Amino acid sequence: MLKLEVCGLGATKTTNIIKEKFAGQVEVINDADRIAVRKVKNGEADFYLGSCETGGGASLAAAFAVLGFKNCLTVSRQGVVPNDKKIRQMVYGGSHKAFGYVHTHTEKVVPALVQALLDKAEGKPE
Repeated sequence: MLKLEVCGLGATKTTNIIKEKFAGQVEVINDADRIAVRKVKNGEADFYLGSCETGGGASLAAAFAVLGFKNCLTVSRQGVVPNDKKIRQMVYGGSHKAFGYVHTHTEKVVPALVQALLDKAEGKPE
């Protein structure tokens, strides 16, 4: 079971989507971002999902500081919402531990992102 730390402006909506669509597959944790990224770094959680107005600012600020820039990925930005295939390619294309997205894109981004994270963790091909 994946453990996801969920933070930011869309944390409640993200949590609800994950619990509805991925019940029994994902444990959702809602800590403050500073605590959440430390849990990811220490292996107490698998991934960090953060949402904000821009997708790559406040949503990932703590993750940049604690996990390092190379471990963070901006999934969506204002005006740029990737499709499911592109999100899957982004997840499979690196070893990121933190993912940021625009909070208004939550309903589009989160299901594809979490599915890709699950599939990659289970060793399924891209």
